[in-house]
Amino acid sequence: MTPSEQTISSSIRPARSHVFGGTLPAIDDRDPRRWVRAIAAIALVLLGARIMLPQGIELGFVAAAVLIPVWIPAVRSYRWGWALLGTGLLAAVMGWWLDVFNQSSRATDSSLFTSTTALLVGGLLGFGLVLWARRVLSESSVGLWFGIGLVIGITPSSSLFATNPWKFGFAVPLTVIALSLAWKSGRRWLELIVLAVLTVISAVSDARSAFAILLLATVIVAVQLIPRQAGRKFAALKIIVGLAGLTAVIYNLGQALILDGYLGQATEARSIEQLRTSGSLILGGRPELTATLALMNEHPMGFGAGSVPNLSDVVTAKAGMASINYQPDNGYVERYMMGGHFELHSMMGDLWAHFGIAGLLFLAIAVVVAIWGLATRIADRRASGMILFVSATSLWGVLFSPFFSAEPLFMLMLGMLVLPVAGSLHARLNSTTSVIGPVHRSPGVNPAAVSTASSADASAAG
Repeated sequence: MTPSEQTISSSIRPARSHVFGGTLPAIDDRDPRRWVRAIAAIALVLLGARIMLPQGIELGFVAAAVLIPVWIPAVRSYRWGWALLGTGLLAAVMGWWLDVFNQSSRATDSSLFTSTTALLVGGLLGFGLVLWARRVLSESSVGLWFGIGLVIGITPSSSLFATNPWKFGFAVPLTVIALSLAWKSGRRWLELIVLAVLTVISAVSDARSAFAILLLATVIVAVQLIPRQAGRKFAALKIIVGLAGLTAVIYNLGQALILDGYLGQATEARSIEQLRTSGSLILGGRPELTATLALMNEHPMGFGAGSVPNLSDVVTAKAGMASINYQPDNGYVERYMMGGHFELHSMMGDLWAHFGIAGLLFLAIAVVVAIWGLATRIADRRASGMILFVSATSLWGVLFSPFFSAEPLFMLMLGMLVLPVAGSLHARLNSTTSVIGPVHRSPGVNPAAVSTASSADASAAG
């Protein structure tokens, strides 16, 4: 390495702060030019704000589309980046093909097709934007600006917001912002305090899933204070097994606390009734899953991005829900789940209904990539509370949240958890070309290190 290359490499090597005997990367923004960081920050805010334009297109999607020439080169630096984009676009094409294939047996709506397809394609654009933003900003800044966008997108006029403003309005945006700020501080103990406070707030706000997710994140952040063992073989696989076991423990603990009344009488009464009727808090709280399974059994290929439900679909869905003793004749299926479109209250159900098997393939790859990326971060002791919260919420949404409401955090999760290609750190450390054109770094510049592709390079990640 020449002296000039050594200067460049040292100028972007992260400063470190010691935390409980370990180290955390510096949190300074990576690109020294303010206008580049400003573009990334504004784009992330727009993406999180969900400002709606005609035909279901969001202003953030437009911003991500305008920046395609900027973020497309970044995709090749990340494992499975092209696979996610490719299967996502394949799903969009299959949504159109299913409409054509099923047009003789069911009605289609062109406006519905446009908005549904725009939601999927826009999510892919947002994913690419987050990938690029990780190269321009520190990861904590990515979460912070996205969280500010989520705050802008709060809709106080909604009926759900009026019933529980914290649960249906402020909870997710403020959690993302608070945990991003704690991450930016570089202090694990501060992350733990913020997580503990948010967990208590969720417990007293009738937010059962958020309570469980935040409790899980708190435990994992605390566990990461334990020094890593010398043996690293199969570390990520061991973490995945451990996460599955910890999730089961948290679920059972949460259920016990709910049934003992520690999360409030209203939560206790609702949970007892769900257990009585279906035998499970999950199925009792999300009877749409049984409707989805019944529809999948009847129409395994899916319906199409613009397909409109018919009477037969309504009957099939109701039969599935009735199988767990849920009473479906309350207008919910007709007005919400199949009121002119398919809304099956899960990412899995919605992507399958609109985009068929290709939609499920895209979702399966996304889930595997996210779980592996999360396990690698935990094994390397660099999974922040913000990433844990966003990831757990998004993975929960695969089965229990509509694609429309789950998509913002899903984009953020994928963009943050996709692992860089092996060797990309070395190439970037020895290059004078930034992600937007050439840049000359001086020895005084000290942006945080780029994320790495392997456990061996993990300590340099931001």
